[in-house]
Amino acid sequence: MRLAFAVPFALVLACADGFPDTATLDIGTSFDTSTSTSTSTTFSTTFSTTFDTTGDPTTTGSSTSTTSSTSTTDEPPDSLRQYDLDDDGQPETDMSLGTCSQSSDLTCLRVDSDLVPVLEVSLSPLPDQCDGNFFGAPRITLIGDHDGDGLSEVAARHCRFDGVQGPPSLAVVTLPTATVSARADAPAAQDNAWTDDLRDPQGLRHPFLAPSYGDGDNPQGNWGRLCVYRPDLPPAEGCGPGFSAIPTLLAPGEFREVGGTLQDLDGDGWEDINLVYHRRQHTVSAATLSLVHDLEYDVAAASEPQSPKWFHSGRNYGTHSAVVGGDGQQRLVVVGGAPVGSFGDDLCNVSRFLAVLESSPGQPATRKLAWSTYFSFSSTIFKTYDPIYTDNPMAAVARLADAVDGCIHRFGDSRTVMDGNEVLLVNYFAMDAPVDLCLDEQFALYQPPTWTDAKADAWYGCFAKNRKASGKWGMQVVDERTGLGLTGSQQTYVWGWSDQLRPGEIVCLVEYLPPTTLWDLSDVAPSALQVQALVGGLWQSRGTFPVAGRPKLQQRVPTGAQGVGSYTTFAELTLHSGDPAGVELEDGTIVAHDPVSDAWLVR
Repeated sequence: MRLAFAVPFALVLACADGFPDTATLDIGTSFDTSTSTSTSTTFSTTFSTTFDTTGDPTTTGSSTSTTSSTSTTDEPPDSLRQYDLDDDGQPETDMSLGTCSQSSDLTCLRVDSDLVPVLEVSLSPLPDQCDGNFFGAPRITLIGDHDGDGLSEVAARHCRFDGVQGPPSLAVVTLPTATVSARADAPAAQDNAWTDDLRDPQGLRHPFLAPSYGDGDNPQGNWGRLCVYRPDLPPAEGCGPGFSAIPTLLAPGEFREVGGTLQDLDGDGWEDINLVYHRRQHTVSAATLSLVHDLEYDVAAASEPQSPKWFHSGRNYGTHSAVVGGDGQQRLVVVGGAPVGSFGDDLCNVSRFLAVLESSPGQPATRKLAWSTYFSFSSTIFKTYDPIYTDNPMAAVARLADAVDGCIHRFGDSRTVMDGNEVLLVNYFAMDAPVDLCLDEQFALYQPPTWTDAKADAWYGCFAKNRKASGKWGMQVVDERTGLGLTGSQQTYVWGWSDQLRPGEIVCLVEYLPPTTLWDLSDVAPSALQVQALVGGLWQSRGTFPVAGRPKLQQRVPTGAQGVGSYTTFAELTLHSGDPAGVELEDGTIVAHDPVSDAWLVR
């Protein structure tokens, strides 16, 4: 069992399960293909997510990730206005994506507005259906008035399904003229794209379409560029009218993760694009269309110097938050974990770690890995896949699987404040022993024919037994600036925190647990949540909920400065405004604090 560090009053156990520092085969993309998703659809608590499985998030304005065989809904724009084209503070327009009125084979931006008479604008002669993942910003966004006509242009994101493939596209629409004034199309061989809107010094937004998961090692051909909206420049080859290109293809085999973050790293007033790869952050500028900075880093080297180099393949899964610290330093805070309540995901982000990249304001060259703490890696790393070890895979092991030991569960991006200091708080699991490490099943994956569906099903099915591994859930708090362990507790699971439930103070919703539980908590009935504040590194009680139950969690899709390296989300509490404000439990009960009686009541 690998715990990241000792804390003042947490019982820390350790045992040796490492192996000599031997050469290892980087299992890379063949493993990633099936393990990139950090969020499972099966949880022990209720999740309300901003993902829209229909592929049409425009009635809520939320972000979406469309998956295989998904398409937009065929509903007209909602009567509730959501978009403010003239930026006067009063939404007067609604828009949605759907089939065009003249043909169900066409895709249109459908409009219902008080300012323009347009009913629909044709975006594509093909249906909006994705055969991969279109991840990031909402499908429809306003990007500001670039052309000076008094109304914002519209960025509309869709896919072009030809019956086999549905590569992503990004169109910029000028509504007064009902035209597509700019567009960028992913190559036909690209199933996955990341998209967002970066801000320039004038506050205008510049949408972009970038390669996503797997580019750099795509057997059908790499994309190798992102396309960013720069209508002031000549169009770039491979992007389309109104869009300029920025190279994204690095050295051969450099594996592109899912997303990234927006951060003005060079201080020129333009948000730069942090592209997340295995092992590195690669930052490019939409202002100069060139590289700002590239940093390779190993999050496990400090914690496991004796483990095989790059045994984790540099996986950068989890949340990536671009922040400016209280000390003025620019940071990327990376949390390699799964959202709280992800008890259906025994892979738990695959690679579990905390890390911070840091740089001085406006000085990209100073960016470095400030600190990292490695918790664990899900599966076994073999030093060879020579078939002579088929009957005895243990003899080929370079690093044994941790299974669910050291699994991290994060609320939001794990950032909070304790005693006035910026800290990270995570739940972690200390496993007693694995149920089954499934060495035979994993080793078989790499014997010809490799990674067949049957072999993958056998391995994942076997490995899922570890959801029933016993151990202890606890929490750890570390200093965001230094990574120093500040405090922690065991037999606790922190479901989230807020400063709205008791105004003026951040309080955590904590579930107290028995001394030993199963990893997935299936053996623990929900109890009444304890409301706790962290003061001086210790829990201080702020009361107990009047009813038993775990919170209803919402899953927010990442955009802007809060990004991710994998197909994951930011878990948030379901809060209800009012006097007093309340938090919703999974059964729909709303609990709030009464300041008069200083008690928690069902509202």
